[in-house]
Amino acid sequence: MRGVLLVGCVLLGAGCHSAAPPGPVRPTSLVGQTLPLLSSPALRLTVAGRLAGRAVPVVLDVARPLSLVSSGCFEGGPPTAAGTARVPESSGGYRSWPEVQAPLLTVGPVAPPLRTVLLSGEQGCSVTLGQDVLAPYALTVEPLRREVTFTATRPREAHEAELRASDAVRESHVVELSREPVGDWPLLAVQVTQGTASITGPFVLGTREPFSRLAVDPALAQGLQPLETAAGLPPRTFVVDAVEVAEGLGARPLVMEAAGRWPSQSSLGRLGPDVWGRFTATVDAQGGALVLRRPHVRMPEEASGRQQCAGEGGAFSEEACYGVFARPEPDGAVALSGAVYRDVPEGVRLYVEPRGADGQRLETGCQVGLSFPTTLRGANTQHRLPWASLAQSLPACHAALQGARSYAVSLVEEGRQPECPTTCAFVTETASRRTVCECQPTPLGEGVAMPTKGSGPQPPPVEERELEPEDPK
Repeated sequence: MRGVLLVGCVLLGAGCHSAAPPGPVRPTSLVGQTLPLLSSPALRLTVAGRLAGRAVPVVLDVARPLSLVSSGCFEGGPPTAAGTARVPESSGGYRSWPEVQAPLLTVGPVAPPLRTVLLSGEQGCSVTLGQDVLAPYALTVEPLRREVTFTATRPREAHEAELRASDAVRESHVVELSREPVGDWPLLAVQVTQGTASITGPFVLGTREPFSRLAVDPALAQGLQPLETAAGLPPRTFVVDAVEVAEGLGARPLVMEAAGRWPSQSSLGRLGPDVWGRFTATVDAQGGALVLRRPHVRMPEEASGRQQCAGEGGAFSEEACYGVFARPEPDGAVALSGAVYRDVPEGVRLYVEPRGADGQRLETGCQVGLSFPTTLRGANTQHRLPWASLAQSLPACHAALQGARSYAVSLVEEGRQPECPTTCAFVTETASRRTVCECQPTPLGEGVAMPTKGSGPQPPPVEERELEPEDPK
């Protein structure tokens, strides 16, 4: 029979082909993988992936039960739905989604096991991985390096035992996570304080959106007031004094989104990376643990001195309170991250010097730095240098900074950059003394400063959408 088949192939010529060799078998587990997050001023858990051969942002969302793919990922329109899934939403209620067969997805070298996914109506192409994929993992997020590392989930007690045995240089805390009984997303206890008013209760641990969110009706019942109340405008934001998961463990002050529609009976809002992202954080939803780590700080003997931080070897210094990390981007730009590990009651500026491929300082005629407003320790940001709009505002600096391959801290000064109201990167052209900023967004808008006492009522920001990130380059 084999001989007959061979003769047939010879006679038919091009009509017969040997089977193509199978492609490399990709692993299906993410355990042990460390992946860079897509660059963004605000911390977002989004990594690069490929969907059916196309570059696509992949969002890691521990509060979503099932994974999603947007309709914009399908040329010529999405495939016919295999059915409809009715899925609980973390904000309350249910939502029905079309369910389609999953295209081949790779995240780094891994092909996560996906058979079907829910279809969202977003026009851009993106993928959201939910607990159907993420449940076996603990996700450790390093905010300065902007990386996420996947390890196997384990019980909270195992996390506590590891910290007792190994982490003496950093201040470490294990916060208990519970599970929402219907949707199975992680919940944790949070206290929100505004003046003499406060509200305490369960919040959804969110990894998708950068901002924390507070349900309006429960907050009003406890005496908290939205920013827009004095102006008679619909509530959009709460400016609060503190958001904490334990005493002294959180962010202060903070602008939270006001969730007018949050019918959930099991939570009061969402805790986002604007709070837990101030720490090196391990999110283990299945294991019931949120592990938060940050350097120890101490006050020096001089009463007028600033806080000092523990370095990698355990020695305390003020220099250890600042960190920068530069990562080359595929298009030739550099993603510059910065973090401040001490309290900055007056704000602080980190000046950085650009360096070329040989590691030597570049003479650019431009000052570059990161500016942080008044905040508790742990503030961090990331910016692409040079960012795109700098070509129009400061073209000479944009051209000069394209030669930079890394950055190093050159000077630290108290006080934020006057032109930069929030957490920002800034470039100053030496000749003209003109300064241009790229700032982190807040629920008040991009680069909008937090209102101070005595400032008038502010107009509401543009209605926040659950925006998909841009495609990776």
